[in-house]
Amino acid sequence: MKKFSLQFILTSILFLTINTSYFWEGELGLFFLIVIIIAFIIYFLLFIEFIRQLYISVRDKFREKKRNILLIFMLSCLALIAAKPKGLINFESLLEGEDKIFAQAEGAANCTTTLKLKKDEKFIYESVCFGIDRIKGEYTIKNDTVYFNSRKAFEYKFGVIDKDKNLIKLFRNKSDAKFYGIPILKSSKN
Repeated sequence: MKKFSLQFILTSILFLTINTSYFWEGELGLFFLIVIIIAFIIYFLLFIEFIRQLYISVRDKFREKKRNILLIFMLSCLALIAAKPKGLINFESLLEGEDKIFAQAEGAANCTTTLKLKKDEKFIYESVCFGIDRIKGEYTIKNDTVYFNSRKAFEYKFGVIDKDKNLIKLFRNKSDAKFYGIPILKSSKN
């Protein structure tokens, strides 16, 4: 396999990077965009290399066993990355549990803000705009008010669930007159 070690290594690194993105994407902030661009370039180059190796194999009538193994490996990894760009395993649902409330808003330039209140009284606030910022913490609900508690600095102290407008209004503090409203897309009864 020494002959194709670079192809095997790059394909393996790209596959592992994509499939473990849940664990590192929120930690990089703006650098996430750079990592994604590099991953896309590597994917494109590996795809070109796959086509080149396939051409050589077809020309040689698939006689070289090591090249055939490389083709199967590259095809499997590249196809799985294309089919499941967020990874094969949904680590969020596996490790974080089910959503009690799922709210999401789209802003300018397709920037998205997502707030997930999990059934185990944990929350995930995610802002995706030229990078990913993810804040995790705990919450408590009293009547229609959600109080947030996180180790990482979170700009909103509490939110009010407006059931009539199907909206969660986030406030920085009690004297905050302006709120940030996020439409609730999914809410479970439990």
